[in-house]
Amino acid sequence: MDRRHLLAAGLALAVAPRAVLAAVPEVDQRFLKLLGRAPRPAQPIGDYVPARRSGRILYLSTTTARTDGQPDFRGKVGGELTLAQGQQAARAAALAMLETIYNELGGTLAPVTQILNMVGYVASADGFYDQASVMNGATAVLIEVFGADIGRSSRSAIGIKAMSRDAAVSIAATVEVQA
Repeated sequence: MDRRHLLAAGLALAVAPRAVLAAVPEVDQRFLKLLGRAPRPAQPIGDYVPARRSGRILYLSTTTARTDGQPDFRGKVGGELTLAQGQQAARAAALAMLETIYNELGGTLAPVTQILNMVGYVASADGFYDQASVMNGATAVLIEVFGADIGRSSRSAIGIKAMSRDAAVSIAATVEVQA
């Protein structure tokens, strides 16, 4: 079984022989360990593509962690969800975003040279003004996977009244990749 099939089956970190695991880039090992399961394809809920590449730039549509088309985290931060739950929603959205990148780049994150920009949308209850702290959850994931030099990006954290399907956090990003 080759490296790509091991990764697709979600077995690389659990049962791969040391020699096979050594062939998996460290960035992919860190990502797969955080994800804790086999990567899934993006689940668009409208008429759009999850990502569009132009040269070395990969533009990502907004991404929300979903299972069977429904958000994993629903509600407004500062209302139904606490700050800590909002940060978990941001972490989950960042992992979903990395799944999209992983799939777009043929089953690896190794070609990523920089997370250029990230925009986080946080469904916020009236009086909740800590969107930046919520988005720190997403930034932490990117730094865990890529390290600070590649994973720390420019960022916007925007509080909004409502999001599609009552999602708590959604992330869009622009990523630079190798040619």
